[in-house]
Amino acid sequence: MCDESAATAPGPKPAGVQVIRIVGFAVWLAVALLTSGCVMESASILPERSAAPADRVVQVQPCHDRSGFTGRNLGEETTRALIEKVRASALFEVREGVPVSLICDIERFEEGSALKRWVWPTWGATIAQVAVSVWQQPGDRVLATFRGQASVRAGGLYTVGADQYILGAAVDAIVAQMRVWVSAPIGAPPR
Repeated sequence: MCDESAATAPGPKPAGVQVIRIVGFAVWLAVALLTSGCVMESASILPERSAAPADRVVQVQPCHDRSGFTGRNLGEETTRALIEKVRASALFEVREGVPVSLICDIERFEEGSALKRWVWPTWGATIAQVAVSVWQQPGDRVLATFRGQASVRAGGLYTVGADQYILGAAVDAIVAQMRVWVSAPIGAPPR
């Protein structure tokens, strides 16, 4: 007579199967952590309503880096991004020697670290805040001020190099605000 309970009783699994499961889980966990998505935040502050320049021609003054960051020429990078993005938006024609200027300040820049973000979200955040004023001469009048903030606070491999595009993301937020400002009828309340 055969003892069926011995043949169907679960026993310990061979060591090789346990190792394969542990290694498989470790690989799955590593892939999940390394490829976790980039978290990008952007904040915008809309200006008080005033009329946009009628001819929509501006000059872009070089951006001033007030962040205290050293190691790169952030002012030049941000000026280049502002000119490119304003031109691409077709909101304004960019020329030299016109009475309306875009004056740019880099108020905050933190380079951050993708490794730190991967280990602990918000540790090692990459942050940029840029302000742009539309200034008119003669009369030394500020028509509007826009602020864009962008940050990458968490993520894995996709966030490597965030410090290279974060200023452009802050400028994108500013251009979006300018679009609202330019398209609003004169005298309309801010949206």
